Amino acid sequence: MTDKKTFGGKSMAALPSKPNTKMSKSVEFVAKKRRSIVTFSFVICLVAVAAIGGYYQVMKRQKMQSEVKTPTTELEKLIAKDLDIGYPETPTEVMKLWGRLNQCIYNAKVSDEEFKSLALQLRKMYSSDLLDQNPEEQHLKKLADEVEQFKDDKKKIVSYSAETGSAVQYKTINDRECAYIKISYFMNTGGRSYAKTFQDFILVKQNERWKILGFKNGKQEDASKEEAT
Repeated sequence: MTDKKTFGGKSMAALPSKPNTKMSKSVEFVAKKRRSIVTFSFVICLVAVAAIGGYYQVMKRQKMQSEVKTPTTELEKLIAKDLDIGYPETPTEVMKLWGRLNQCIYNAKVSDEEFKSLALQLRKMYSSDLLDQNPEEQHLKKLADEVEQFKDDKKKIVSYSAETGSAVQYKTINDRECAYIKISYFMNTGGRSYAKTFQDFILVKQNERWKILGFKNGKQEDASKEEAT
């Protein structure tokens, strides 16, 4: 039943009470404040995650840099040399690198892994023809046997020298550009004895790089210590 009131002798329905505007504004303010706090907390979390991620990446980069050791010894430099990028440009430079590699292989005390790495560097200087004639496993075994015998004989490569300039002969054979070049080794053959040995090489230009097509051992002659040094 509707509550009615009289006014001025007439009957009229009771008026609805006015809304409490002060309370509504208070509730709205609290809601806005909560949204602001949530948004601020979310932004802080994103910043924290980004900071942690950045710190992790920096530490990871520093760790990787510390683990990468700069080659210092001749052995380390030869193993680290990237021949796919820095291949020698001339027959003489190819022979100089050949001499460096062989001096290290025959003289230095190396692990099996280091020996294999050096031998594989040698094979990168082989032409495709020579690689086909010398399968990797067979080549490495033969080279290891030769090195062992060399050391048993108390020999040591003191120095080496490759021909330069006009001493290098160029010829075209079967439409292939070839270079004939000689390398000499001065060796200590035990005690106070020294010798000079020679190797004759044929290089072929393959994909714009001078690769070893074949080689043979030449003569050996006695040498003095002064020549060897």
